[in-house]
Amino acid sequence: MRKKIAALAVALIVPLVAAGFGSTANAQVTSASPVDALKHQFIDNHGVKMSKVLTVTRRDGEKLNMWVKGVAEFGKGGITATDLTFRSDLALFKGPVRQILFEGRKYVREGALPNGKSWFLSKDKKIHPVLDADWIKLADPVMLKAVLATTATKRPAGVYDGTRTTLYQGTIALGELYRASPEPPVLLEEKPTGQEARIEISWRLWLGEDQLVRRARASWSEPYRDARRWYVADARLTDWDAPTDITPLPSTTWRPPITRRRRNPPFP
Repeated sequence: MRKKIAALAVALIVPLVAAGFGSTANAQVTSASPVDALKHQFIDNHGVKMSKVLTVTRRDGEKLNMWVKGVAEFGKGGITATDLTFRSDLALFKGPVRQILFEGRKYVREGALPNGKSWFLSKDKKIHPVLDADWIKLADPVMLKAVLATTATKRPAGVYDGTRTTLYQGTIALGELYRASPEPPVLLEEKPTGQEARIEISWRLWLGEDQLVRRARASWSEPYRDARRWYVADARLTDWDAPTDITPLPSTTWRPPITRRRRNPPFP
């Protein structure tokens, strides 16, 4: 399991490439809880914009960053698609990389490819579009409820996306997140146990006056005595209820992925 956690660290900072925005939140919708407010957003062809930065700090103090920006689209059942662009300051990362995800399908375009119009398609039932602060899925009502249940403090906070917010703060174990939703943003190959299940994610959620998340921050470290990395994910959500139109790409724009040799992990 330790090797799997290390592999997840790599997946968080560099999206593996197989080939080598609207209106403000609907003020008329009021809800008794953040979970209800989220469910009210599940309308076809409407969504929310997201920007996120993940910072990884090594034991020697070196910091590495990955930036993500794009839009998530909702439907009656929840999140149905995402269109996100990834950038990183890693020397081995030849971004930007754009990913469009639907249930079971992922289209990828890497900026460094000779043909910038080439998309690569992966099909796998494990592929799910998500809106997250890495471990914490922000468009999953069940996970949102589980996270808020661990609230330790709550206080008025600043203005984000044009609305005054309330800051909720607490900690939750990875095992608890898994029980709430067995398919976290970075898919675990098996149920976390032992040290991994006890990894504590410190979280903060800024909720607007309409009870929708405007900012989310999560931080955690590896559970081992010789842990080498600490992680902070900071996501901003804007333009809730924005019209969206993420559609599958026509078959003429993509080609099957070319098998490449696996690169050495950037975090030894």
